[in-house]
Amino acid sequence: MTDKLLQGLDLDYMRTEAVRAMPDTVDIQRQSKELDGQGGFIVSWSEAYQNIPARLTSRGGSESTDTGRLDTQLSFTLTLAYDQSIEADDRVLHSSGTYEVQSVDTGKSWTLSKRCQMRQI
Repeated sequence: MTDKLLQGLDLDYMRTEAVRAMPDTVDIQRQSKELDGQGGFIVSWSEAYQNIPARLTSRGGSESTDTGRLDTQLSFTLTLAYDQSIEADDRVLHSSGTYEVQSVDTGKSWTLSKRCQMRQI
């Protein structure tokens, strides 16, 4: 008997089921920068991946008063397939709006999905 908890195709099956449980689809945009000839640069966005299965959930928010006005910051978690490419500088288009990737949770054993912390822009 082996000492591994997951056997054979168990992990593959669990990853497939995790993607099937994702009710949303998103488009992932990647930025590129070009010099503007005046010492700065111009940022443009292009579609890197389209119609990607995902799940977007709200994590709540925080409020602050900056320069005498109330600022509300909502946080979200985006769940994707374990092997989906996404970077901390990417943008995500969801039916509810555009989101900025703040961090990507990677580097775990037996990863079933990839989670990203997001901010709506």
